Amino acid sequence: MGKKMIIKGVGQFLAKKYAADGKGVEVVSLGTLQDLKIDLNVELEDIFGGDGLFAIDTLVKTKSIEVSATDAKFDLAQLSLMMGSTVREGVQGSIWVLNEQNTLVLKERGAVHVAETAIAFGGSVYGDGNFTVRMKDENRVLTKIPFVIDTAPNPGEYMVSVEGTGVTAKTYLILNEDFANMDVVYSYQRTEKVDVVDILSDEVPFPVHVIHHGSFQQKDGTYQGIETELYMCRAKGAFSIDAARATASSSAIALQVLDPERADKKLGSIKRYQATTNV
Repeated sequence: MGKKMIIKGVGQFLAKKYAADGKGVEVVSLGTLQDLKIDLNVELEDIFGGDGLFAIDTLVKTKSIEVSATDAKFDLAQLSLMMGSTVREGVQGSIWVLNEQNTLVLKERGAVHVAETAIAFGGSVYGDGNFTVRMKDENRVLTKIPFVIDTAPNPGEYMVSVEGTGVTAKTYLILNEDFANMDVVYSYQRTEKVDVVDILSDEVPFPVHVIHHGSFQQKDGTYQGIETELYMCRAKGAFSIDAARATASSSAIALQVLDPERADKKLGSIKRYQATTNV
C-alpha cells in the first residue's frame, strides 16, 4: 500500500454547497474533465539576525490551496458555482434569433404597395420582438414605426404585423416598396423554455465542498486510487468558456480553499487506496 503510483488520468470531480454536516446539495459534477490541477502553496518570509548573510529562521506567512478544472462539457451549474446565482430550470423565457436573412417581395396591402417578408418564428415572437432591422448591404439600422393598415413605411422605416393567433400566427416585416427584391437582415427575440442563470451585480460565490476522485490501473495490473476532499472552497478568478472556430469548446473553473473552522483544524484530506476496479 505504501508503494508509489502513477496517476494516468483526470478522474472525476464533484462540488456541492457547503454544509457543516457534509450533506450539502450537489451543485456540479464534472465527469468529462480535460484537466484538473490542485496547487498547495506555502509562502515563507526569511528572518535575519546579526551580520550573517543567511536566514536564521523562516516565518510561514500564508498557506493556500487552489483547484482549477477544465471540463469538456458545459453545464450552467458551473456558472452558478462561479457567480453565486442559482439555476432556474424550465422557465418560460426568450432567446434571440440573430441575423435571419430573407428577400423582400412586393405585396399589395390594401391601398398601398409594400416590400415584406415573413419571419421564421412568426408564431412565437416574444413581446414586441425587440427587432433590429437593416438592409444586407447597409450598416444603417432602420427605425420601427407602429403598424397602420393601408399605409406604407418611408424609406429607412419598417413596420411589424402579427397576423393570426397562437402557433399558427405569422409575423411580417414590412418596408417601403423601394426595397422589393432586396435582402433584409434582422434579429429578434422569440419565446422558448430555457434553463437560466441570472448574472446579478450583488451576488458572491457560495462556499462548496469539493471531492476529486480517480482510480488508475498500474503496470502490475492493480488499481491504485487517490481521493482529494476539501471541506470548504469558494470560486475565484475567471470563468472561461473557450469557444473557437473548428474547436470543441471547454469551460474552466477555479476554486480557493477557505478555513471551514472545524474543531479538528482540518481543511480536507488526500487519501491513497488500492481498488479492485477503476472506480
